[in-house]
Amino acid sequence: MLDPDPRGYVLPELLSRAAERFAERPLVAFPDASRTFAAADAAASSVANGLAGLGVGKGDKVAIMAMNSLAFVDAWLGAARAGAVYVPINTDYKGDILRYQLGKADVTHIVIDPAFLGRLEAVADDLPQLSHVILTAATSDAPSRLAGGAVVSTLETLLDAPSSPPPVTMDATDPLAISFTSGTTGPSKGVLASHGHVITFALDWIRACEFGPGQSIYSCLPLFHAVAAWLGVVPAIIAGGRITFGPRFSPSSYWDEVRRANADLAHGIFSMVPILLKQPPRADDAQQPARKFYFAQRFDCRIIEVYGATETGIVTATPAGAERRPLSCGKPNSDTFEVMIANERDEPVPVGEVGEILVRPRRPFAMLSGYYNNERATVEAFRNLWFHTGDNARADADGYYYFVDRKKDAIRRRGENISSSEVEAVLNRHPAVLECAVIAAPSEVGEDEVKAVVVLRPGEQATAETLWAFCEEQMPRFWVPRYIEFRARMPKTPSQKIQKYLLRAGEGQGVVHERPRGGSADRTRT
Repeated sequence: MLDPDPRGYVLPELLSRAAERFAERPLVAFPDASRTFAAADAAASSVANGLAGLGVGKGDKVAIMAMNSLAFVDAWLGAARAGAVYVPINTDYKGDILRYQLGKADVTHIVIDPAFLGRLEAVADDLPQLSHVILTAATSDAPSRLAGGAVVSTLETLLDAPSSPPPVTMDATDPLAISFTSGTTGPSKGVLASHGHVITFALDWIRACEFGPGQSIYSCLPLFHAVAAWLGVVPAIIAGGRITFGPRFSPSSYWDEVRRANADLAHGIFSMVPILLKQPPRADDAQQPARKFYFAQRFDCRIIEVYGATETGIVTATPAGAERRPLSCGKPNSDTFEVMIANERDEPVPVGEVGEILVRPRRPFAMLSGYYNNERATVEAFRNLWFHTGDNARADADGYYYFVDRKKDAIRRRGENISSSEVEAVLNRHPAVLECAVIAAPSEVGEDEVKAVVVLRPGEQATAETLWAFCEEQMPRFWVPRYIEFRARMPKTPSQKIQKYLLRAGEGQGVVHERPRGGSADRTRT
């Protein structure tokens, strides 16, 4: 499928080779447009030449702030062919976080949907390095320049540039992207990812999912997220496959979208699972084309679970052909990484004991090159020559890993360590619960109390007392939440991850029920 020599892991070269082999085969599809391999290759060259005309050279930083669209794909692949480093920006961002990421990444050019131009204008005065703004679509009211001096043009003008490949040489060690982490514990960090890292990530995903030549993917995740881009578009390029994008995650229509896409594999992240399982059963649930996702019985899919991060790639995965072990994220990807579960001294822990997942690559440029413009964070993450993931796990005697929690999400109550994810897994089994998040709350006696934030299924009724009784039956006593908060919806990222830091801060807090010691009637507050 791909030359085994990793020195050839360069995204524009892979696209050109795929275009020669699969010219008229569809590569990417959106509800309103699509591109064949040949058309995507030609568009990438045109955008690259157009960017060069705007002063973009090898290593320059081009941000992309756009919804899922051909414009995003054209801008990304064009920037890569120009030798530039693309910086995907979360489309929810505005104000300080937008200013911070564009400045931290040294962005000089940005491709942006017109709908977000006002947000950019609000921070442009603080971005003196920003020279060009490229709108994904022309608008009659767009200015010719921003207040800070950046020139405004359109992506259409770049696509009019010649479609011959520009004379730019690259290899696998060259940077491809700066992808920012979520920044839930401090300022977000820009993961500097080389071509070699991104393509190794995609190849490991292809192997883990047994994604074959010519197969298709459905994704409703945003292209600024690594799953949709690096584990969607890139595998499709490598395998001569197709990826179809939906506009956003909709629980009620998700499987209909998979059917329309005739997808062999469906993208998803773990927070989507309980929501999809709580949808009303349908007679055609198992009559859908995807054969790989999270669901084995109801939707007739083989379960493929992987653990990884933007910084690392696929660290563990369900072994091909092996029986899945419930709650396990598989075995270490020993072809690419050394993996260890370690204590606070970075020493391996015994089988069954919880520790932090540490990772290091077996070959150069298979992981992040570092955190861009953040040497201190890079050194701290790689202390003792291991990358520290910040995730806790345990392993069984057969080498299967079981994710326990983010270290920052761990709860300690009366001398006992509690995994928020394990408490969530129990609460999510209650028939009235659509989804939940468990966080630490301050305790008047030291350490933490357990707080559960709950969203009920539409039309369902449940009281705090009902859930406390369920918890008493289903979990250890010290896991039972002291507080239960009901909300209409969770704060989420566009990639459907619950933003626990906003829950901890009390933003948008709903009605909170407190379970007094001794189990008497609860006290309610807002």
